[in-house]
Amino acid sequence: MKPITLAFAAALTALSALPGFGETKLTMAVETPPGDPLNVMLTAFKDDLLASEGFSVDFFESGAMGNETALTELLRAGQLDVVPLGSDIVELDSKFAIFDLPFLFDDKDTARTLLDGELGGMLADSLLETNGLKVLAFGELGFRAISNSVRPIETPADLAGLKLRTPGSQTRIMAFQALGAAPTPLALGEVYVALRQGVLDGQENPLSVVKEFSFDEVQEFISLTNHVYTPITLTMAGSVWDALSPEEQEKVMASAKVSAAATRTLSDDSDASLVSEFIEAGLKVNTPDLAPFKEAAAPLRDEFAQIVSSEFMVAVEEMLQ
Repeated sequence: MKPITLAFAAALTALSALPGFGETKLTMAVETPPGDPLNVMLTAFKDDLLASEGFSVDFFESGAMGNETALTELLRAGQLDVVPLGSDIVELDSKFAIFDLPFLFDDKDTARTLLDGELGGMLADSLLETNGLKVLAFGELGFRAISNSVRPIETPADLAGLKLRTPGSQTRIMAFQALGAAPTPLALGEVYVALRQGVLDGQENPLSVVKEFSFDEVQEFISLTNHVYTPITLTMAGSVWDALSPEEQEKVMASAKVSAAATRTLSDDSDASLVSEFIEAGLKVNTPDLAPFKEAAAPLRDEFAQIVSSEFMVAVEEMLQ
């Protein structure tokens, strides 16, 4: 038996010298192209994790594995390991509908503090319980603006009848219906053509997304409404998380923290530079008085409480005090 044992040991030694031997492989995918916040978060996570050694990655971007809805299903089915989720996460867990409640947050710092603390913990616990998905970190898409090709949005009345693309979130649709618009859910990758052809009048997204998807090329007006703040939820299949060693889990969480910071830096940089860039390109950018919008949206509070639960709504409101 000794020769066999020696041969086996030699084979193991040879295998261990091969690239990737003994590494934990993670399969990651994102709907959006390089430069978009969702992509930035996953890329930063991947790069930092690879730098820590012990991991290998299969990485798919620009919708190579499907749109966000498809990626979510693949994640839940165990065919993907890590996916960054935007607005459509509400389809998995109704508590995330809280981010579709207009004018919930006054500023980014408040949202970031709560997501890194008690609110983020509650949402992470809920997503794990309801879907078996582990939240690694909360990144940032940021506050959303409304662009359109019809008129500037100065008052809620200016939204009347506008065909605006929204994510598939029913609560986002509900919010815009309450404000008088005609919300139209559509996959993000299809929006540019719909805007150019006039099928849609406009859309609502953070400025960084407007730029990355070139919506500014087919729009005339951008109104800085800051109507909702949208996080990015970097999510891992719970079974994959459980299979990691404590040391691997520590590395994953550290890389997730790096990726969240990258998206927040991108958000701040984009908001600081893109307004002037859009104006120089010929777009008309306005900052409306938000008081009438907040008044028009106020009745939505009770409807949202029924969706996220009254207890959760009260808890979030107490955090915001």
